[in-house]
Amino acid sequence: MNYLAHLYLSDSDDHHRLGNLAGDWIKGRLENHGLPDRVLDGARRHRYVDSASDQHPAMAAARTRLGPDRRRAAGIILDMVNDHFLVRHWDDYADTPLPRFLDDAYGSLERTRALWPTGGERMMERMIRDDWLSSYGDLAIISMALERIAMRMRRDPGLSDTLPLLRREYDTLEAHFHRVMGDLRAQLRPR
Repeated sequence: MNYLAHLYLSDSDDHHRLGNLAGDWIKGRLENHGLPDRVLDGARRHRYVDSASDQHPAMAAARTRLGPDRRRAAGIILDMVNDHFLVRHWDDYADTPLPRFLDDAYGSLERTRALWPTGGERMMERMIRDDWLSSYGDLAIISMALERIAMRMRRDPGLSDTLPLLRREYDTLEAHFHRVMGDLRAQLRPR
């Protein structure tokens, strides 16, 4: 799962949201970072969500739909595409309208700016400023974001030119998303 899914699957307090979103930058033993307990709880949730979604049978099936030449990139592609599906089906999963949810989530992140982990500051700043998450409803934006990630890598693992593949596999990937998100939502019941 990617940024929007992590925020959605967080509790609604500022510190938990930060930890769940920023979990990728909080490396090693969580207790060694001197962060508030609720940030650490959020980082634990982040790790659980990543692990549970990666191991979910629907995600394994979705990875095979991307083909063997995108095996190394499949996790990144599916994380981004799952955020796309979450935007597209937001009303099926949330009672709060997406614009209000994002305003609240971005506000939470702004209020915890002093705790932003090293390495994630620039990304979180740009995500808030440019409202990345609401733009994820456009599959072409997802494809462009994957292209930008590929440009930052020494060698593209298969992130480029994904739009035709995503369009071809759209319905199947969407069905897999619903299985994974439904299970995660039932297990975690965000507050």
